[in-house]
Amino acid sequence: MKKPAEKPLVSFCVMCFNQERYIGEALEGAFAQTYRPLEIVISDDASTDRSWQIITEAVAEYRRRPDAAEVVLNRNDVNQGDLGNWIMLCSLTKGRLLVKADGDDVSLPERTERIVAAWVADGCRATIIFNGAFMIGPCGQRLGSMWQANATFVAGAVMTVDRATIDVFGGASCPRILDDEPFARRALILGPELVLSDQLVRYRLGTGRSNSLWRIRYPLCKARKELLVSLEQSRADLEKVRSRISGKDYAAWIARLDSDRIRAEAEVMLMEGLTFSARRTACRRLGRVPLLSVRQFLRCAFLLPRPMGDGLLFCYAVVRYAMRRVKGVLGL
Repeated sequence: MKKPAEKPLVSFCVMCFNQERYIGEALEGAFAQTYRPLEIVISDDASTDRSWQIITEAVAEYRRRPDAAEVVLNRNDVNQGDLGNWIMLCSLTKGRLLVKADGDDVSLPERTERIVAAWVADGCRATIIFNGAFMIGPCGQRLGSMWQANATFVAGAVMTVDRATIDVFGGASCPRILDDEPFARRALILGPELVLSDQLVRYRLGTGRSNSLWRIRYPLCKARKELLVSLEQSRADLEKVRSRISGKDYAAWIARLDSDRIRAEAEVMLMEGLTFSARRTACRRLGRVPLLSVRQFLRCAFLLPRPMGDGLLFCYAVVRYAMRRVKGVLGL
């Protein structure tokens, strides 16, 4: 692949669906980006609230600024789901790098500039770049540093991808799934990752799909079921580019997808199992790897009878939220 100029065109991509309360702040983060050349591409997934009206008004005002970047607007007539909307948005872009931003998060002005600088310094090899973030609550309260996203712990809100992920793979056979993990796998199949510790995004918890501050079992189970569907998409993607990768890499990816599927199935069984024996069987299948990369404590909660287990999970959520709040106040 031809190496781009040191200042490649970058597409800053904002996804939105029913986020009228936060989309204005997310757009200000996009409009404040210091990097040039830049295009801002916004796609609303058939929102039923005032999101689209807020978007059009904010864009009209932004375009009057003397230093405004090009803005591309799209509104889907029918809801496409996260992955479908992301693929639609990407098809409208022209940039070499696609910086992903969600409608309830806020990007710092220097986000794009730092990403491009690190990518160029790395020789423009990476097909996916993760930056750091700190978490905020629904009202903007700071909740401490976010976990470091990478190929193992993917978070789409802090992800930047090479446009080859669109040029090579195109659409999706099962678009109504989360966009984060299947798209990250597409990029990783094509090349290496680059991880930045710079906290360049305010990642909002307690809204949208991140509304598991107080409810754990249901959102985690739903996420694992969507992961199972996305693994089917990733296997189809792998077959599509089988001739472009080595046999060794292909075998490694097949083993990884199979391992992820077995683990996700066991996690669903652990969360949905109505009997103790079913949950114990799922726990054994998971082996020694902590459930969803959190404390082994959670397994005990899922193994207990539902009222006791849910009570323990609630207590865990309260303690976790309190710790995040304290870290946010202390700036940790």
